[in-house]
Amino acid sequence: MLKFPKLIYANKFSLTPLPPPGTFANHTILITGGTSGLGLATAVHFLNLGASKVIITGRTLAKGEAAKKSIEAQVQVKDAGEIEVRVLDMSTFAGIKEFADKVKEEMKSVDYVLLNAGLLATAFRMGREGYEETIAVNCLGTALLAILLLPWVKTAGRGNGHLGVVTSGLHRGIDISPGKWPQKDFFTHFSKEENWPKGTPNMYAISKLLIQYCVNEISKLAVDKNGTVHAIVNPLCPGMVKTSLARDYRTSAIMGVAVDIFMTAVMKSTEGGARRLVIPALTTKEENGKYISDSQSHDEYLAAVQSNILSPEGHKMQKQVWEEVLSILEQKVPEVKEIVTSAAE
Repeated sequence: MLKFPKLIYANKFSLTPLPPPGTFANHTILITGGTSGLGLATAVHFLNLGASKVIITGRTLAKGEAAKKSIEAQVQVKDAGEIEVRVLDMSTFAGIKEFADKVKEEMKSVDYVLLNAGLLATAFRMGREGYEETIAVNCLGTALLAILLLPWVKTAGRGNGHLGVVTSGLHRGIDISPGKWPQKDFFTHFSKEENWPKGTPNMYAISKLLIQYCVNEISKLAVDKNGTVHAIVNPLCPGMVKTSLARDYRTSAIMGVAVDIFMTAVMKSTEGGARRLVIPALTTKEENGKYISDSQSHDEYLAAVQSNILSPEGHKMQKQVWEEVLSILEQKVPEVKEIVTSAAE
């Protein structure tokens, strides 16, 4: 794990360089959570880099249209590509499936799908599907959308489509040993208010380890039994970024000022963070499944997750989490089982 001062410096000042202008000419990009923060800034980058079409999602059409105007005002190139707005409600499995069905029916080609929508809560809230809201959106909902879209990314991407999923570097340090982490029934456990974490890791970090496990498994579904990669799946971390995601921490005027001071001192801008979200659109088939870190080399990342992902205990935990996620999703969306089963054939 990087020492904190080095981490802060790398996060705030060592920004990812953007690829050359025109890199994404004739590319179609889909970004969830594109109405503010990282998603919006990423849309601007892709249009400035030549994308012919960028689709953003918002919880309401009004938010999406407002974001579209903001993006148009920030794009710096002439004859910029088209911006399209779609509505996506990540709070229900039905809303996610409806969105995925429409996308697959109406969009015949895609080059990069970035699953960026998520939330950070400071207090326990039960989600609409009967699970704590943070893990419901950041893990269950995101995993569902990734699974539903993967077959489409394979075909509409003509074998070279990319699927990027925003996780977080916070997953690296979570202790999964007995007494520190539940050993079964993870989503039931974390959906009880008495199990809401009082310290670290917080529920956001927990949700990001859960989705990291899932994306590790989803990347395997992109590979057929002969070892051919039909889509390139990458989990990724933009680093610490000053966005509205931490709005729930502004519980008072004093807390609001404290949050602003901390974010300004430590975190990079959304423009800087969004640069990292562009990178998975350029990864190779050999990099399918690779974690795209903002502040670590790949070897440093592998060392950091030796205990909770790469160890025998980590492998076992990932398998258990994945099986539980599939069990939950298959009950509500039977198509999930069909996709996972057919991918394994």
